[in-house]
Amino acid sequence: MIDNWNQLLTFLADPPAMDAARHRQTAPLLILAGNGLPVLVDHAADLLRKKQIEQIFLVGGIGHATPILRRNFEEQGFLFSETLSESEMYRRYLQEKYHFSDAQLLVEPHSTNSGENAQFALDKLQELQLSPRKVLLMNDPILQRRTRATFEKVWENTTVEFENYVPIVPQLACWRDEDTNTIMTFTQTELNYQWPSDYFKSLVLGEIARLHDDEYGYGPKGKGYLKHIEIPAEIWTAYQAILSQTKWQFSRT
Repeated sequence: MIDNWNQLLTFLADPPAMDAARHRQTAPLLILAGNGLPVLVDHAADLLRKKQIEQIFLVGGIGHATPILRRNFEEQGFLFSETLSESEMYRRYLQEKYHFSDAQLLVEPHSTNSGENAQFALDKLQELQLSPRKVLLMNDPILQRRTRATFEKVWENTTVEFENYVPIVPQLACWRDEDTNTIMTFTQTELNYQWPSDYFKSLVLGEIARLHDDEYGYGPKGKGYLKHIEIPAEIWTAYQAILSQTKWQFSRT
């Protein structure tokens, strides 16, 4: 079962090809979409400190990941008001820990889903008369494939080249259920306890359902939010195997 989950996680993370990954990824701008993982903010900061990017664009309002992000920041000693959006928490964290200037950080604090992330980010850049030739995209790696597909759909009339920046591809090391509690550990220890177990299941299984191009998905045969995405047979088989072995029902939010 762990192997099946890890196949889905690798597919959803959609990391760049090995030849691209071996080279330093650079761009004028990195867009970090709202999610629950503070560790990703540190990776974004590392790119800015190494001058691989010129600015970080923090995109995200208040949504399903907001309380998880706030809790995870609290575990690191950073306490943020419940009124702050995900992007505003990111900004305060980056300024407190890394002392980045306002000029280095763009913020869009109102979007509440992937489509709004893409549209509001585009609107903000056009308002500021910024037109980067290339943009690195980063999100919770479970959401990464759909994030890029959404941005490419919304920005299709621009000349921007998108490239995923995926510093971590989650891989489960251990999974066990003890009564009603699911215990998950990852090969990357910094990811342990970052997702509540039911939320993690919802993200992974929900993403495969959304990417599947049928009347219920987000592709051309469904809601039309994305261009067609081909799900490899082995990924669909792993997904079906997980569904057949779990009684848990995931939410399609």
